Amino acid sequence: MGDGSPPRPTSSDLDSSVLAMAGLGKDIVDHVSGIGATLVITRTHAVVVRDGAHFRPRNGVRSWPYGEVRDVQLSAPKHGNGRLVLRTGQYPWQAVSLFVDTQQWAAAERVAGQIRVRISRARRIQAGDAGSAAPGRDR
Repeated sequence: MGDGSPPRPTSSDLDSSVLAMAGLGKDIVDHVSGIGATLVITRTHAVVVRDGAHFRPRNGVRSWPYGEVRDVQLSAPKHGNGRLVLRTGQYPWQAVSLFVDTQQWAAAERVAGQIRVRISRARRIQAGDAGSAAPGRDR
């Protein structure tokens, strides 16, 4: 007998149709499993896949290109759980929190670091594109 909770997604689940439905393909770079959701990073997006996402076609999978992620923050584990926050907009409420237990904390730190690197790359690319499009700018 189970405890009624949905099964945790595995790497093979994440490679399946859930990401394909979101149009994100199968280019998973890394992931961290949280409480109720998994944060997946692909080459181009940060993706939150809620447990049971295949039952929630409209809100079970949320994704943001790295150029739209403003920041990633970590709050160290207290009482067994830490928090990883993706800031997705200019306002404080435009954020997504993923709660992570202590066994997954090293993965959360690793994924947060990778996201920061990808955000930085996306910003450099955007700045380069904006700079090359500026009229009257000498190179």
